[in-house]
Amino acid sequence: MSDLFSNHLSDFSPSGFTPRAGVFRRMTWLLPAGILLGFVLIFLLLFRDQLLPSPEVKIAPALLLEEALQNTKSTPVSGKMLFQASGWIEPDPLPVKATALQDGVIDEVHVLEGQSVKKGDLLATLVAIDTQLECDTAKAELQMAESNYQAHCTGTLVRIQELEAEKAGLVADQADLDEALDQLKRIETTSSANYGEGQRVAARLNKTRKEAAIGERKARIDAISEDFNRIAYEATAMEAKVNAAKAALAKAELAHQRTRILSPIDGRVLRLMAAPGQKKMLGMDEVDSATIAILYQPEHLQVRVDVPLADASGLSVGQMANIRCNLLPDQIFHGEVTRITGEADLQRNTLQAKVRIEAPDDKLRPEMLCRVEFLEAGSRETKASSNLSIYIPREALQPDNSAWIYDPASQRVERRSVIPADETREGYQRIREGIRAGERVVLNPENLRSGQRVHPTSDPS
Repeated sequence: MSDLFSNHLSDFSPSGFTPRAGVFRRMTWLLPAGILLGFVLIFLLLFRDQLLPSPEVKIAPALLLEEALQNTKSTPVSGKMLFQASGWIEPDPLPVKATALQDGVIDEVHVLEGQSVKKGDLLATLVAIDTQLECDTAKAELQMAESNYQAHCTGTLVRIQELEAEKAGLVADQADLDEALDQLKRIETTSSANYGEGQRVAARLNKTRKEAAIGERKARIDAISEDFNRIAYEATAMEAKVNAAKAALAKAELAHQRTRILSPIDGRVLRLMAAPGQKKMLGMDEVDSATIAILYQPEHLQVRVDVPLADASGLSVGQMANIRCNLLPDQIFHGEVTRITGEADLQRNTLQAKVRIEAPDDKLRPEMLCRVEFLEAGSRETKASSNLSIYIPREALQPDNSAWIYDPASQRVERRSVIPADETREGYQRIREGIRAGERVVLNPENLRSGQRVHPTSDPS
């Protein structure tokens, strides 16, 4: 019995523990510790903004400001119709002709009737072979005139060098003459025993020869000096020839450039008056002898109305009118009487008036028949348009066109992309899109992250 009890006690002795039982015992302690550590980490992740100090940021509201537009909209006041008359659409105020400023023959036409063109577009070209040859001839004549002028200038430099050489020779000749005079003086003042008669004659001859050389030298200097006047006049004439050659070249290039007829306006081809092979003459008596095309602007149209004299007493400049056209029967165009012609039509017994069409449709074409209803005299209702725009402080706009928005409910900030406009006003930047009026923006944000909790302070300004 005692042996059995002692055997059971030996099982609980320290020597009776195995390594596996020790590991299991340590695991039983680590499991609750890991669960506790996980709860701590979750708590820190959920409430870290409440536990950590919130950075202070300055905020300001996005302002909604009213802006008056520069353009005002003018609405015609609809009044009672006084009378109506028929008319035809035409360009306002006048059609524009594209004219060939150079006589020639049409080589190629680049547009057709009804085609839209921009200012500077090529309408037609003239045969340019002769004008190109004239340009080449003018260039050659200019080159020849410049070469002659340069050669003349080079000859002038040569004559100047000759003059300097003659002046230097004159100085040398004068020194030789002084020496000959001194020698002659010594011979004549010395007794005849020392110098013979032949030496005296030779000394006198030498002096005469030196004087003649000086005379010739002075004559050449005078001739060169007088030649300078002729050279100066020739230089002036040659320079004038160079200028004339330049003008001739510019004229030839202008004539060659005018073989390309360009559109003078942005508009549409009303009537084409050119065809390949057709001759165009600028100086002819015919009105359209040099006209390539007649253009008009579709956004500027008017109605030419023949008003019966019985109704013409109700006409006045500035009078409002409604215009109807069979092309667009369901559409009414508003118009205004811009002018009344100074002469009535005796045969038709009418008075012509021009009615400008406001905002004409692109489908309207000149010479379309329409009906004009003239309204009783009234005024225009002018409405000044306004626009509400959102502005934020410039400090809130980031270089990448973004801003930090503060949410008062969660006291957190988020980064948002915005579309700024060019307009600024007293330190505020206009925003086209991305921010609503009344939202709080962060001024000068630094080291912020989306969703971060912050402590707001209002901008004192």
